[in-house]
Amino acid sequence: MGKKLGVSDRVVSKRVDRLIGCGLIKGFPLLLNMDLLGLKIGALVLDVEASTSRKELAEKLSLIDGLFIVQIHLLGSVGVMFCYKDDDSLQKRADLISTVAGAHGMMLTTMPFPTSAVSLSKSDWRIISRLQRNVDTPFGEISGELQMSTKTVRRRMVRMIKGGVIFTLASVDVTAIQEAVMADLVVEYDNPDVRRQVDKMLLELLEPYYFSTGLWEGFGLFSMILPSISKSQEILVTVRRARGIKSARLELVEDRYEFYDYLYEAVDSKLASLQLISSRR
Repeated sequence: MGKKLGVSDRVVSKRVDRLIGCGLIKGFPLLLNMDLLGLKIGALVLDVEASTSRKELAEKLSLIDGLFIVQIHLLGSVGVMFCYKDDDSLQKRADLISTVAGAHGMMLTTMPFPTSAVSLSKSDWRIISRLQRNVDTPFGEISGELQMSTKTVRRRMVRMIKGGVIFTLASVDVTAIQEAVMADLVVEYDNPDVRRQVDKMLLELLEPYYFSTGLWEGFGLFSMILPSISKSQEILVTVRRARGIKSARLELVEDRYEFYDYLYEAVDSKLASLQLISSRR
């Protein structure tokens, strides 16, 4: 990270600590390549009435099995991420979420995961289960609980990271942002062939502001923290004029809700099934 930003490791560490200290970053949930659980991830952008109570909507949506992120926008749209098992359940889950939200329009897409050739042992699943609720757990503590050496835990972690098995995403408290605004830029492309070139251009344009990029099928999502609302309008005008872009919308984020229990329980169920198989041998 230091190399990419052109600063020292110490500066990166101090700034991350500052973001955590001010409450902007609440933590780093450990996420898993869903293909290894037989699951996939879908994403929705819902158009809802501006008068809808955002807090009540998030509470209702949180009751839907498999839903884990709700991002509320100021002018009526809501972003949702959820788990599903197959193509049939994708549309059914999307329709259910749309109905509960009272949406009058939606964009639906999926998030592909990289193919992983890593074969996970029961020990690997135990490490994942232990870390997913607290990714900052020291290796020494994990090694003691799982009766492995610290070296083994570290080696297995590195192997899973490089193999595209596990990753993490900053959990953000939007209300902690001061003197800036959080925004989501959603882009549709003229055709799939131009996407790589357009994404490269967008990343260069948004480089001072973006903190995550959604690798969605069909459209791109770029989440940013901007210095002002006027800057958001300036960016939107520039993006809409760019070649290769079919449409673009930029939404200011009001709040974000995260519900990871379903993902935690899916990993715990996988581990329990492996332990049951081992006990029968």
